[in-house]
Amino acid sequence: MTYESMVRRHKNTSEAHLSNPRVFISYSHDSDEHKAWVRQLATDLRGAGIDATLDQWDLSPGQDLATFMHKGIVSADRVLMVCSDKYVAKADGGSGGVGYERLVVTAEVISAIDTKKFIPLVRGNRSAAKTPSFLGPRLYIDFDDDKTYQQRCEDLFREIHGMPTLAKPPLGSNPFSGVVEKSLAPARSTGPTGVTNGGSSVLNDIWFETESTIARKGISGMSLPGQMELRFALHHAVSKSQIELLNAIRKSEIRTFGWPIGVLIESKDEYRPKPYADGVKAEIAGRDHQSYDYWALKRSGDFYLLQSLFEDSRKAESMFFNTRIVRVTESLLFAKNLYANLGVPGDTQLSVRVTHRGLKGRTLGTSNPNRMIGMARATSEDTSEAEIVVKVGNIHETLVKDVQRIVEPLFLLFDFQQFEDKIYEDIVQRFEKGEVT
Repeated sequence: MTYESMVRRHKNTSEAHLSNPRVFISYSHDSDEHKAWVRQLATDLRGAGIDATLDQWDLSPGQDLATFMHKGIVSADRVLMVCSDKYVAKADGGSGGVGYERLVVTAEVISAIDTKKFIPLVRGNRSAAKTPSFLGPRLYIDFDDDKTYQQRCEDLFREIHGMPTLAKPPLGSNPFSGVVEKSLAPARSTGPTGVTNGGSSVLNDIWFETESTIARKGISGMSLPGQMELRFALHHAVSKSQIELLNAIRKSEIRTFGWPIGVLIESKDEYRPKPYADGVKAEIAGRDHQSYDYWALKRSGDFYLLQSLFEDSRKAESMFFNTRIVRVTESLLFAKNLYANLGVPGDTQLSVRVTHRGLKGRTLGTSNPNRMIGMARATSEDTSEAEIVVKVGNIHETLVKDVQRIVEPLFLLFDFQQFEDKIYEDIVQRFEKGEVT
């Protein structure tokens, strides 16, 4: 795939915004020509579906420079460091804005020495030191020759999008051992409906029950009655390292509505995701006990989440039908992104369960006055649960119908409330465009 075709593909793909990686560009203001070159690179990055942050268009007069740099580096998926000779000198000398950025970058490098978050780009550097010393012996991309600009851009774009030119071949068996190599993926005997040989849903696995116990204990002390629980289980499990899991979560977030599914807050140690033997997990309790999120991703690819209801922070004892459609839409699109980023084959089946709790006494309403639903409808039921099976590669194609299959049983508990297909289509499709209605 050439540089031009990669740009065209991202411009013409309507759903590309759902997984746009975010980059922050760190550089020194060496000259007007150097600033113009960096600006052109940032423009080309955005044209290739990469959300580039650049001070030349994102920093306004009166804005705090240190906050801008710190937030940009911490929240970015990747940080591009344009290593001119002046940049390297300022970084190693700790001077100016580059010197401040060095402090932020060094802290992240020390906490995760194997991180690939920081990508050095060499431009206008004739000195022996091509990159700052605190980066160590990291590989850089050489942008010094303008004749090779497009090829280096393609190299950079492929790295950021996780689309290498050469894919690593699979590891075969030793042809001389006479022993067939065993799969690294844990065995799982699951039928097409997600039921194991023992007659139980794969979503009732002991791992899910353990995570549910932990999460429900965490939310119980926060006076948050409403909950949404997600469970994803692959019918053919994978085997991933904790770093691979964390990187997949980073790339899969959809930041359209509030805190995303699988929210990552890495700036505070108490909220940072933690590795454990089976995978990674995170627990985030919002300010003033107004929200709660707990998620865990197992090395096999199974995912668990428990979060408080958005409605509890807006209108007590209510449930917004449009918000529930949006949240379930986001959940399925997150699953689509997650398993694509984990390299799961598209024909792999996935069991999905969405459970809403704390419903009793709530009234079904709306968060948007343009989406009125008539009379208020209450429920005496406390729990709604829906389970479906989808192919990870078909989630987008069946999205509207799958969202409807999950939330329709929930709405029926509110005095048989139903909505026309076109309402589901409109809300889901608007969310895909980055709109919440």
